[in-house]
Amino acid sequence: MKGALYSLRWISGILTGTFLFASGYGVTLLRTPSENKIYVGNTRGEERDSMLVTLISIPQEKQRTVKATGEITVIIKNGAMTKAAGKALFYFRKDSASEKLNYGDELLVCSQLQEIEPPSNPDEFNYKQFLQTQGINYECYIPSYYYILLGHGGCNALLSFANNSRKKLAGLLHEKIGGNEADIASAILLGYREDLSRSVVQSFVDSGVVHVICVAGLHVGIIFLLLTYIIVFPSKFKHGKLMSVLLILTLLWLYALFTGLATPVLRATIMFSFLTIGNHFRKYTNTVNTIAASAFLMLLFNPYSIADTGFQLSYLAVLGIVLIYKPLLSLFNPGNVIVRKIWELTCVSISAQVAVFPLSLLYFHQFPNYFILTNIVVVPLLSIIIFSGIFFFLVSWIPSFSDAVAWLLQKCLLLMNTIVSGVSHFPCSTAKGISISPLEALILFLIIVFIYLFFSSQRKYYFISALSVLAIFFMLRVGEKIVHSRQQIMEVYNIPGKSAVSFISGQHSLMPFSRVDSNDIDLHIQYNWWKLGVQDNLNIHSDTNATLLSGMLMMQKHFVQFNNCRIAFIKQNADVPSSSSKINLHCVVVSGSYDLDMLSLKNAFNFDILIFDSSVPEYKLKKWEAECQQINLHYYNVKAQGAYIEKVS
Repeated sequence: MKGALYSLRWISGILTGTFLFASGYGVTLLRTPSENKIYVGNTRGEERDSMLVTLISIPQEKQRTVKATGEITVIIKNGAMTKAAGKALFYFRKDSASEKLNYGDELLVCSQLQEIEPPSNPDEFNYKQFLQTQGINYECYIPSYYYILLGHGGCNALLSFANNSRKKLAGLLHEKIGGNEADIASAILLGYREDLSRSVVQSFVDSGVVHVICVAGLHVGIIFLLLTYIIVFPSKFKHGKLMSVLLILTLLWLYALFTGLATPVLRATIMFSFLTIGNHFRKYTNTVNTIAASAFLMLLFNPYSIADTGFQLSYLAVLGIVLIYKPLLSLFNPGNVIVRKIWELTCVSISAQVAVFPLSLLYFHQFPNYFILTNIVVVPLLSIIIFSGIFFFLVSWIPSFSDAVAWLLQKCLLLMNTIVSGVSHFPCSTAKGISISPLEALILFLIIVFIYLFFSSQRKYYFISALSVLAIFFMLRVGEKIVHSRQQIMEVYNIPGKSAVSFISGQHSLMPFSRVDSNDIDLHIQYNWWKLGVQDNLNIHSDTNATLLSGMLMMQKHFVQFNNCRIAFIKQNADVPSSSSKINLHCVVVSGSYDLDMLSLKNAFNFDILIFDSSVPEYKLKKWEAECQQINLHYYNVKAQGAYIEKVS
C-alpha cells in the first residue's frame, strides 16, 4: 500500500502546482487595477474632472513641478460623486503652496487624467511599463489654483509618522554634513535618493557599486549582523532568546519603515525575518526555500513585482551568494586573516555578479570591470557608514558629541565618494554597448547553471552541456553580426522640439540635418544603436556635400540619396524649388522652421510619404494634417506616432 502511494506521489505534486498557479492567477486578477469595477479608468471623463485624491508618496521637487503619486477615491461629475479606485502620477506646478504638500494630504483636484505615453523611439526605456508594475496607468498636470488642500493624515498614521521622521533625518544630515556627502548619506541610510545628482549615480554605476546607494539586502544584512551581535539576552532570563528574536525583528522592521518600506528593503527584511524565526525554533532551514518563501509572500502582495528589474536582480544576487559563495570560497584557503577576509569579500562579490550577469547585460548593456576592486574597499566602508550613521541619529540631540560623529561620518562618505569617482574614471572602467536578446540572456543562465552543476557533482556531461550551449550562444552572436553588417536603415527619431534623423549602414551611423546633443542620444537613441550594433556615429549638418557610409549615402544641400531611396529635408521655405518640373523622391522630411502650406510641397515633389519631425510645433501639425487630408497626401507624424523607421534596399 505504501509503495503504491509512493509511486503516485507525482499526483500530489501536480495538484499542488495547479493550486499554486490558480491562486497566483486569482491574486493577479485581484491586484490588477483595471479588473476593479470602480477603476478610475472606467469612470474618468474626456475633459477635466474633479477628483478627491490622497497623496501616497512623499512629494518630490522637480525643476518646474512637484511630483507625487496619488490615490483617487472619488470622481465628481455634474455635481454627482462617483466612487473610484486607482493611482496616478500628479505633477503640481511648482510654487509656494505645492512645495508644502506632504505625504497623506487629501486634495480636491480639477484636472484631466492622461494615459502615460509608451516609448516613442525604438528600445527606449519603457516608463509606461515600469509604472504599470506599480499599478499606475495615468498622469496629470495640475496648474496653480486647480487644487484645494482638504486636510492632512489621509494615509496610514504609522507610514505618515515614518515618512515625516525620514524627512527630518534627511534634513539633519544636510544640516550637519552638507554637499554631495549628505545626499549620499540620505540614500545609504534612509533610501532617500531624490537629491542625488546624475553624475554621482553614474559614477557608482560605472564602478559596480550602485547597490551601495540603493537601500536593499546588503544594508539590511549589515544591520541584521549588528543586531545579532549586540542583542543577546542572558540565558538566565526565562524567555531570553525569544526576547532577542522579537527585539531584532522589531528593529529590522522599524528600519524598513524609516526607509519608506521600499520594495527591496521589504524583500530583505522578510528574508531575514524568516531566517531569524527559523533559527529560533531550531528547525532545519534551507536558505533557498526561505528565499523562495519570501518571494512568494512578496508576489502575493504584488504579483507584478515579478516584472520589476529590482526584484529579479535582488533575488538572483542572493541566490548567487547562497549557491556559489561556499564552493568558490573553498578554492583558496589563505592562512593570513586579512587575506582571508579580502578573499571572502571577493567571493561574495563574484557570486552575486555571476548570478546577475545575464540580466545586467540584458537591461543595462554594460559591465563594471573593476567591481571586485571597488566592492572589497567600499563594502567594509559601507558598514562603518551605516553604524556611524545610526549612532549619529541616536546622539543627534547631544550637540558636541553629534558634531564629532557627524565629522567621522562625513569623512567616511568623502572617502567612499572619492574612491568610487576615481575608479569610475579608470581606463576601461566599464564595458558599455553590450546588447543581448532575452533568448541570449536565457542561454547565459543555462551556461552558469551547467557550470555550477559540473563543479558541484563533477559529472562531465554538465561541462559538455555548458560548452554546447556556449557554442549556440556564439552562433547567435555571429548571426547577429552578419545581419548588422548588411543593414541599411533610416530612422527619424522623436526627440521633443528637435530634428533628429539617422542613416545606419552596416555598423556605422550618420546624422545629417540633426540638432541633438549627447544627452538626447543617451536618453532616446543610444540603446537602439547598441541593439543594432552601431559602433560609431558622425553628426554633420546640411552644408555638407559628400559621399559617405561606404558610398551608400550621397548628400547635396538638403537632398540625400541613401542606397536607392531619395529624400528631401525641408528645413526652411527656400528649400522648396520653384521649378515647374517635379522632383521624384521617396519621402520628404519637414521641420518646424518651414512655414508654407502642403500644396507647395505637392507641387514641387512627387513622393510616397511626408514625414513631420518632432521639431514641428503643435499648431502647425494640426494645420498641415488637415491640409494633407484635404489634398490626399500620405503623411507620418513622428510626435504622435513615434519614430519613423524604414529599412532601405
